[in-house]
Amino acid sequence: MLFRSPLQKADHAVVLDGNNHRLLRAKELLDQGLVDDIYISNGEPAHPDEIEKIMTRIGYAAPDRTQIKIEILKSLGVAPEKMTVFGDGSLTTRDEAKALALHFKNQSPRLLLVTTNYHSRRALEIFEAALPNASIQVTCPDGCVAPISWWKDPAVAAQFVLEFVKHIYFRLGMATA
Repeated sequence: MLFRSPLQKADHAVVLDGNNHRLLRAKELLDQGLVDDIYISNGEPAHPDEIEKIMTRIGYAAPDRTQIKIEILKSLGVAPEKMTVFGDGSLTTRDEAKALALHFKNQSPRLLLVTTNYHSRRALEIFEAALPNASIQVTCPDGCVAPISWWKDPAVAAQFVLEFVKHIYFRLGMATA
């Protein structure tokens, strides 16, 4: 359920890729006893592209984004045994949902999906489709509703408009993201 208040106890917080503020929300959930652990999406590409190959050849390694997330949570006091990385280069929300569905195959987990307000509705629909036996709630760092006057900030407006288009594509069954 998208706007359930208050949140119900779940087994796992699932932090989707794309915004590291989501890690702070997952840590809050853990501290509040609402989840037992945190699942971190591995958004690193599974296959390096041409630029990454050149960077490696010249001796430059881009930071591992998943490792950064782990280090952020460690610095906040989250024990390594409370973290699980899922997925293998998930590039889209659907990739993340499929990876988690594989992980929880034949199980009925209770999940708190941690995302951002503009992404919350589509993320919930994608995860409910991929994990029909799971109980899924959504939570967002600043609440799962659009901020007042969201259209006045060009960066925020761009996120909402892009998400609106992605949602239409998802509803039409045309989306890959």
